[in-house]
Amino acid sequence: MAEPADKPLNLRDVALVLDTQQRVHAMPTGPELYPQLDTQFNQFHGCVLLSEYAFSANWSSYEMHPAGDEVLYLLSGRCELLLEQQGQTQRIPFDTPGQVQVIAKGCWHSADVRPGESCRILFFTPGAGTEHRARR
Repeated sequence: MAEPADKPLNLRDVALVLDTQQRVHAMPTGPELYPQLDTQFNQFHGCVLLSEYAFSANWSSYEMHPAGDEVLYLLSGRCELLLEQQGQTQRIPFDTPGQVQVIAKGCWHSADVRPGESCRILFFTPGAGTEHRARR
């Protein structure tokens, strides 16, 4: 690790960045995380982010990662992934903990969570050039 860890880390408190030299950096989560990644890691070129998020509502936007495939690992709960490809939206149930979904490079994606439910997902994200757009 780029900084020695004297105790285990919790992905609810930090995100991990795998840099271009294959070193891991622990970054505090929060609103300042993404601007910091761009600044500290050269617009995140060649880096991968390992992060964990909990959702109890639909995602408010679609996102797309032009730098590579994104991997989602369902830790708990359930949701429905929305993958937009060639003008069509495919809905994929993501409802069994342990499931993995690969989101292809360049695929716009979002997620819906049923009212009253929630889910927790582990993300492996090639973040360089990530784009967001409002849901239609």
